[in-house]
Parts: sequence; C-alpha cells; structure tokens
Amino acid sequence: MPTLPAETLRLLFKDIFGAIGTPEVGAERVAGSLVRSNLVGHDSHGAIRVPQYVRAVREGRIDPSAVPTVERDTPTTALVDGHWGWGQIAAASAAAVAIDKARRMQMAAVGLYQSTHIGRVGEYAEDIARQGLVALITVNNHGGAPQVAPFGGCERRLSSNPIAFAAPTSGDPLLVDMTSSVVAEGKVRVLRNQGGLAPDGWLIDASGRPTRDPNVLYSDPPGALLPLGGPLGHKGYGLSVLIEVLSGALTGAGCSCLAAPRIGNAAFIQAVRVDSFTSRERYYAEVDGMIDWLKSCKPAEGFEEVLLPGEPERRTERQRRLRGIPIDEETWHQICETAESLGVAVPGL
Repeated sequence: MPTLPAETLRLLFKDIFGAIGTPEVGAERVAGSLVRSNLVGHDSHGAIRVPQYVRAVREGRIDPSAVPTVERDTPTTALVDGHWGWGQIAAASAAAVAIDKARRMQMAAVGLYQSTHIGRVGEYAEDIARQGLVALITVNNHGGAPQVAPFGGCERRLSSNPIAFAAPTSGDPLLVDMTSSVVAEGKVRVLRNQGGLAPDGWLIDASGRPTRDPNVLYSDPPGALLPLGGPLGHKGYGLSVLIEVLSGALTGAGCSCLAAPRIGNAAFIQAVRVDSFTSRERYYAEVDGMIDWLKSCKPAEGFEEVLLPGEPERRTERQRRLRGIPIDEETWHQICETAESLGVAVPGL
C-alpha cells in the first residue's frame, strides 16, 4: 500500500483534472477537496473518486468548465444551479452565497441543484463555521441512485443522504458529519477495493438477507445499505426522509426514486450568525464552557478520553500531513491507469 505526501497527490489530481478540460482554478479546488478528505481520514471521499470523476467527464456527466449561477435570489435565500459541473465548485459557491447573505441578514438558506458529487459534506459546513456562523447542510442524490433500504424494507428506496452541522468555537469548530445510512457508500467501495469484509449490520443482499460482502452493493440485482441505527434504524430512516424533503423537494432537484433522469447531488445549506439570538460573548462562553465540561468527563472503560465531534478527523489530519496518505493498491492502480490514459506523469513511475 503506497503512502504519499498530500502535496504530491494534490498536484497529481490537479494535473489529471486539468488534462480533461478543467480550468486551473477549478482543478485546484477539486484536487484540494479530495486530498482534504483523505487527510482527515474520509478515504471514501478522497483519491478513490478520481477514476470515477474522469469517467463521468468522458461520458458527459460532468461538464468540467461549467460555472455555477444563482437562479433565484432574495435577501435571505437563493437557489444555485451547478449546471452539472464539478460538485466541489458548485457547493463552495453555494456556501459562499450563504455566508454572504447570513453576514448581511443574520441568517440564510441556499439550495443547490444540478450539481455532481460534492464530496465530503463536512468540508463546507466547517468552512462556514470558520466564518463565525452556525451551519447546517443536507444532501441527497438529486433523486437518483437509491442505495439504502427504508427501515423494515429490503429494497433500495433512499440515497445515503448525509447531514453536516458545524458551530464556531474559540478554537476549531465543532463538526458533526454523518450519513443517515449506517455508513457512506464510498466506505463500502473502499472495502471492496481493499478486498475486505463489511462489519455486521451494514448491508443486506438483494433478498434482504444480512451480508458482509461489499460486492453485493454493486451486483445485479444489487443489495442495499441499511439506515443508521442498527436495531433502531427507524431513527436514521426518519432523518433520511427529512433530508430528502430539504435537499430534494425544496430545491426542485427531486426526491429519491428509480425514475430520476440524472444522478448528482442536491443540497440545502443554512447559515446563521451567532449574534442573531444572543451576544457573541455569551455564545462563545457557553460553547467553550460546554467543551470544557465534556472534556473533563472521566473516560469509560476502553477509552482514553472524551473526544469532541470533529476531533478524531483533526488528529488524523495532523498524522497524515506528517506521515503521508495511505492509498490501497487497487485504488492506486486505477489512478495510475487513469493518469496514463491522459498523458499525465505519475510521481515515482
């Protein structure tokens, strides 16, 4: 398994995306987003996506030169059209609109549609929180690509439907970034590439039987992911349904179904100024005090300390910036083949 410096991967991915017609600024953005996901340990949204994205461009499913535009606009809301360009560019643009409106009007809600895969949702929530705003982001698959069985069902009906929440503190933001399914589809893809087995409770096959084989999610007929919560999967299921409403119905992108004309990502992005309801001083005193209260808790057996939401990812990032990013052999092989097909040199080869 190769381990490569983050900067090496970023430059390689930038060259790959540039070779398929992406302007330099856009190639920088997409490459940086993928590497950022790998750095924080979310490999499901990092390097493994490079071959997928290149195939999508070649097949006309991503327009590498598309520029997002604001389609509807009010003082506190907007609808951004990604024009089926890079999802990372469209999501960053929509987040920037939300930040600008919330700064001026205390709070804002922005919808995004006709966007391709936006990557790790927590990235945008954290960026909003670093501007002193509370962020909430929900995402669906633009009505397409259902992968998750509803609670009590054995067929695909919903996408994995992530949700991210971030809040500013006097230090790093608090960040909750999760799917309403038991796990993101990309993590199953990573296991498949590694030749590993999924944990119990992640997957069912096409007949609804529990399985640990990640290949069932990509078989014909396909299996399905389960909703978050295991025996209490009705909680993840309920969350997923509301995410469909916010990301699919409100934006006009559509809720999950088998007849969706195109697969992508649609998002609902909300940003709120912390001084909309209380003073900034009181807000930070309360949040920082809560953090101290949680961190002072005696650890349970098997744990060394109580961690905050987002803290494991930041620790992983520090380690990987020093030691490099590990890439499984199959994923690295696919990236090298993709680069070679575009005439892009791969470091060390």
